[in-house]
Amino acid sequence: MRLAGLVILAAGMTTIVAARSLEISRLHSRLSVPPLYDDVSYFLDAIGWMNAAEGQSILASAWGLLHHHAPFSTLVAAIGFTLFPGSFIGPYLVNVVVVFAFLLGIVWLLWRRPVLEIAACLIAVPCVPVLWHTVTEARPDLPSGLAIGLMAGAIVHRGVLDRSVRSLAGLGVACALAASIKPTAFPAALVLLGSAFAIRLFADCIQAGGLRLSVRAAFSALLWFMLPLIATIAALIGPALVETVTYIFNVFVGQRDLWSTGESFWPGLLRFSIGGEGQFGLRYWLAIGLALMLLRLVLAAIHGKAALLDAVVLLATVLVAYAIPSVAEIKTYYFGAMFYGLFIVAMVLNGCVSFALVEELLARFGLHNDIRRTTLTAARVLMLAVVAQLFLRHVVIGQISTATPLSVQQQESIRVATERLWSLLRDMKPEQPGPLTVGFSSPYPVTSATIHLYAAQAKMNLVIRNELFHRSAQATGDALLKSEILVLSSSIPHTLVGPRVGDELMARMDADKCVCVLETMTFPDVTLRVYRRGC
Repeated sequence: MRLAGLVILAAGMTTIVAARSLEISRLHSRLSVPPLYDDVSYFLDAIGWMNAAEGQSILASAWGLLHHHAPFSTLVAAIGFTLFPGSFIGPYLVNVVVVFAFLLGIVWLLWRRPVLEIAACLIAVPCVPVLWHTVTEARPDLPSGLAIGLMAGAIVHRGVLDRSVRSLAGLGVACALAASIKPTAFPAALVLLGSAFAIRLFADCIQAGGLRLSVRAAFSALLWFMLPLIATIAALIGPALVETVTYIFNVFVGQRDLWSTGESFWPGLLRFSIGGEGQFGLRYWLAIGLALMLLRLVLAAIHGKAALLDAVVLLATVLVAYAIPSVAEIKTYYFGAMFYGLFIVAMVLNGCVSFALVEELLARFGLHNDIRRTTLTAARVLMLAVVAQLFLRHVVIGQISTATPLSVQQQESIRVATERLWSLLRDMKPEQPGPLTVGFSSPYPVTSATIHLYAAQAKMNLVIRNELFHRSAQATGDALLKSEILVLSSSIPHTLVGPRVGDELMARMDADKCVCVLETMTFPDVTLRVYRRGC
């Protein structure tokens, strides 16, 4: 009955979060417009994989899936399209399973605590904006962050030296599965998970009497954790390892100047905590989590070395999760996902452990059992009532946020421009035998992959060229002229990749007698012009 009740509560919380998140997405975010970056890339991969799977065996389809940029997101999108054909809501609804699994993971971590504490945590966690954003984004970053945070918490919440071989091996496999959700982030995920295990193992050795006395047991525990982890990572990421490493190198080295923020060290260091990204993903829960961390440290210091060491292990792991995205030169909200996930897990662990330490203190002071139980029960009921009203105010009836907010004008520009461009292209024939080649200078207001997705769904032979990563207008224009159809956007203030050279490009194409204008679309925030080369 206890398990069933907690599962039902987790399912109820997930349902409410999903309903509210999808509602806000339909009004102000991705579901209000045609698919946008980066989600549309995974939709396109899913459509391509599903089309190819029609003439393949299950084994061949699985092998093909492992070669995708993010097999998890491709699979989620494919399931969504299968369950909800003709709609783009499916992949987002399937992401609800990630939120539900995360809440069940919280139940698993806190299983030995009183049911009122677990229930309070299940109500509090969906109040954190990261959970809302996980539903409204089809990219793998946030699911990966939640899974990695849960696994890091599972490593450090209790000792590893006293775990069985089966438990360590299962933990290694689970960590590998979490790291594989976003293959391009697997080096960072392995650093965090490996650091968490090393910190926990070092603390266990200290508690066992020192490194010299426990070195054999420590080596055995490390071996049984690492071997399944490496084997599973090799099986899931190995088939596309070359492509994954090449992508990482291109983004963080070759295109670093295009993606980097250019901010100084200290603002970058604070970005995922009190900076914009941290406030957006965690809001006031950052302060609550830090307060619970401090409370646990104070209570642990009163209890002695063992309790203090456990608190320091969790704190050190959170700091590692924070440092990894903070020291990187390239920063986005999504890069902080593993920190957000672990911070949420640390928050609930610190809260429940603090309750346990307070209970031990009351017993130490000789408080009568009945009085102690009544006091603690009243405190738990009060905590449950507080988080319930927070959930009611900020999730059920409040204005929740979305990771990709779009203004009314942006929605109109994206919808109209995409529909008109697709209607223009779908009936167009290439001048020479072969596919029609379309080059794009900007991802706004039309996402090139959206046109590619529509073409894949219509089984139309279309080649899309993204000329977004050139450093100058001259280089961008030369690259665009290699396509038959040119789609150019005017210069707009934006945070998107690529230089703001739209106006210069349009002036060049207007003056080129070998290029003619097919369509001009003017919106309050941008002008889109479609050209044909060789007319």
